[in-house]
Amino acid sequence: MQSHGSAHHGPPSWLTKLPLLPQNRVWESVNGAILVFLFILVVSLLFNRAIKGKIEENVIPKSKFGLLSFVDLLVEGLYKLIVGIVGHHHGAEVFPFIASIFIYVLLNNLLGLLPLSASPSSSFPIAFALGLSSFIFYNWMGIKANGVAGYVKHFLMGLGVFGVPIALFELVSHVIRPFTLGLRLRTNMHIDHMLAGAFADLCKWIVPVPLLLFGVVVCTIQAFLFAVLTAVYVQMATEHEE
Repeated sequence: MQSHGSAHHGPPSWLTKLPLLPQNRVWESVNGAILVFLFILVVSLLFNRAIKGKIEENVIPKSKFGLLSFVDLLVEGLYKLIVGIVGHHHGAEVFPFIASIFIYVLLNNLLGLLPLSASPSSSFPIAFALGLSSFIFYNWMGIKANGVAGYVKHFLMGLGVFGVPIALFELVSHVIRPFTLGLRLRTNMHIDHMLAGAFADLCKWIVPVPLLLFGVVVCTIQAFLFAVLTAVYVQMATEHEE
């Protein structure tokens, strides 16, 4: 269990040996991000093909608790959480994006737990790109909900010209959000995988399994926080429309 991130030392990662992708080690995080995207794409297509034409059969819960029931439970829980934060008016609209970014961030985080691998989330360029996607999305939702003029007035806090100093402060706060979102994710994942890898090297036969379980929990929490923060930003951007 090793995460190399931006530090290029130790054994080479298998992410730099994938066909059709760059073999240079500086690209290992990008390769990992591409691999996660392709994995999600293939699984989505397979699931879509499996349930196509069987929607009515899957609406009614099965008598036995299986994989589909577990997925339904997770999706329903995440949906209720997002609707609870954003509100019913926009909750259903923003759920696909926030759920997708949650899954993508989670798998990026978990990738770093594999032997001789690297978590794309622990690379600042990838983490910043994720933060930027969240930034673009919630601002687009704010403009869509309030219009361009209404969204600009949103920064004045209803104070008119007297709200200009507050608006400037808010603009600065918004501009740095992609950095803070990405930096928070990158730092937490880098430290988590670095410590887990260090302890695993020290105690190869005793510590790895508990550390892997702890790592899965940390990876899930960080993806959850990223999704929740995105939902909160959407709620703040669209609150005048509620």
